[in-house]
Amino acid sequence: MKNFLMICYVAADFMGPDGALFRITPDKIGVFVEAPEWIKNTLLFRMLVSDGSIKVGESSNQKKLENDPMEGIGADGKKIEDDVEVVDAPVTIKTRKTPAKKKG
Repeated sequence: MKNFLMICYVAADFMGPDGALFRITPDKIGVFVEAPEWIKNTLLFRMLVSDGSIKVGESSNQKKLENDPMEGIGADGKKIEDDVEVVDAPVTIKTRKTPAKKKG
């Protein structure tokens, strides 16, 4: 069976087509894990890669990941977006006046 290295920043259970289970437990979060190749075909893997919760160890980035595996990862286990800008803007709340009851 062919394997690959990855770092996962969230706990996850990957289910294979033949009923195989590959589990990332809390003690495996943020460290290199040898994973079976079949998990690359799962929807969960593709979703976690797209939001930055999984990084695949390749020869070009493996040394960087070994030195600082949590770089660019938020507390929620997702990639920190660099292009988000927080702006302090005044908040305006509009209220509706309730019509006065007529006496009569």
